[in-house]
Amino acid sequence: MKNAMNMLIGIVVLVIALSLVLVFANTHPPRYPLHIPPSQYNVAYEDVSFVTSDNVSLKGWLIKPDKTREPAPAIIICHGLGANRSDFTDLAVSLIQRGYLVLTFDFRAHGESGGGRSSLGLNEQKDVAAALAYLHSRKEIDPKRIGIYGFSLGGATAILAAENSGGFRAVVTDSAFTSLRDQARTAITGFYHLPAFPFLSLTTLGYRLYFFAPVDGVDPEKVIAKLSPVPVLIIAGEGDDLIPVENGKRLFAAAREPKEQWIIQNALHGGTMAAAGPEYQKRVGEFFDRYLKY
Repeated sequence: MKNAMNMLIGIVVLVIALSLVLVFANTHPPRYPLHIPPSQYNVAYEDVSFVTSDNVSLKGWLIKPDKTREPAPAIIICHGLGANRSDFTDLAVSLIQRGYLVLTFDFRAHGESGGGRSSLGLNEQKDVAAALAYLHSRKEIDPKRIGIYGFSLGGATAILAAENSGGFRAVVTDSAFTSLRDQARTAITGFYHLPAFPFLSLTTLGYRLYFFAPVDGVDPEKVIAKLSPVPVLIIAGEGDDLIPVENGKRLFAAAREPKEQWIIQNALHGGTMAAAGPEYQKRVGEFFDRYLKY
């Protein structure tokens, strides 16, 4: 009887410890070096920095077109978890060729930015707010014509930040998740191959204790309807097993007009741009053109 009780206690401790490890691992992504600077494309840009409301210093690039009429429209690009701003230099360059100023930056705990942990969309909204405030400080940018693009974590954060700030005129997301709770379930059962019970409850509890906030505070599906009449383009990959395509379909269903959806066939997570080829930059650029240029 005593051995059985000790074994049960050991299993409980192991399950709790593993749940906390999962929370820690996903909120402390590795930092990768910047690999595709704008200088590789011979375009004009500035190294910029700005500080969030909770005093985290963020680093970014303000990439500029050769010629544009001022004040000009601008776009903020938000990367995914474990990535950095250099992952989207190609997209940024395609947008400056259309006359936009583009701000790409590293989220907290990523790239060259400060901060020791990612909150998976909670505090990253403060990062976007700081990026938006920075653009408002630039006289060459029209504050009424700013769009936002986000991939994965960046896409979910873009929806949340756009609803909170009301400062964006067009929103594009690629591979965004519906809610942090849904994404935790998918990661636990699909990526880590663990049962949802008890790990989902324990990891969400661990998140609450770590950030003093519930995972339900990160729920793009719940707020996306409030973006209307701001137009949204929801992109998703049909072959995505990390953030399944159903996430994009649900976000599109929850959004109000004006809205557009693009499901890219044979696209794994992070592979939508490659799968679509030149059509990707064309469709994203044309979407922003419709709503940010006049």
